Amino acid sequence: MKLRSSVGTLYKLGLRKGPVEQLKTAYLMLDGVCQFNCGYCTHASTVREFSFLSRVLWPEVEDVSTFLEKLSRSEFERICVQVVSYRGFEEDLLELVERLNVVKRAISVSVRTMDSELVHRLFALGVDRIGTAIDVVDEELFRKYRGGNLNQMKRFIEEIAALYPKKVTTHLIVGLGESDRELFETMVWLRNIGVETALFAFTPLRGTPLEKHPRPPLERYRKIQLARFLIYEGLEELVEFENDSIKNFKSLPKEFQRAFLTSGCPNCSRPYYNENPSGPLYNVHSEKALNSLEVIG
Repeated sequence: MKLRSSVGTLYKLGLRKGPVEQLKTAYLMLDGVCQFNCGYCTHASTVREFSFLSRVLWPEVEDVSTFLEKLSRSEFERICVQVVSYRGFEEDLLELVERLNVVKRAISVSVRTMDSELVHRLFALGVDRIGTAIDVVDEELFRKYRGGNLNQMKRFIEEIAALYPKKVTTHLIVGLGESDRELFETMVWLRNIGVETALFAFTPLRGTPLEKHPRPPLERYRKIQLARFLIYEGLEELVEFENDSIKNFKSLPKEFQRAFLTSGCPNCSRPYYNENPSGPLYNVHSEKALNSLEVIG
């Protein structure tokens, strides 16, 4: 088992020196050689070994016992385990979750799986939420960039969401060639089946097949964030389209800026996961940052 931690988590635990962010979630990663070849991922099978996931550095945890002891005495409220799909990860993941239970924090697991038995075992061990990413909402682009069958993936998510209501999260990436309407309709469907949506802006990463693919314009990403916010508030009728693009909004709630905060599991902030600290911030990671920055774009 190769266990890594985000560098920001290590800073907050005092295991490395560096700037301490307002993190409420500790981020861990089970690492290995991934079996998949997603075109946008630093862990794709055709990419050389990386200690990064997206833009984040993930040093290896050298002393797991000390790490867990520090974690148990920390202010973190949730632990998120990111899982690379290497051969045999399932048993490592189950073992890790058992060890994390002594920390007595809510546990989220982000894993690429269509194995309902694994999902059942994770929840039986006390996992609070499971995330399995769609990432790419267009069927043809899903097959091209992620691999596999989008409709099959959606059926699996619907199946586990019915068994574990309000306990499932998925990820959607904005900027891979999909339309606003495809994102909108996917988020409405996810809301209707009780699945939380975590939005990501596509980030070109060196060494990946899509390293030269452009980022989505910030203005477009803000519109998708607002659409997501309105959908989960039951106000999707306020979104106005021109063909397949979001044109405007009929009106916005008083606290609409909260749409720009990082979305996903409770207390998830993922600082600088898909942006440079110098900005612009696509996903705003804290209330303080939301109040101090011009984030509307």
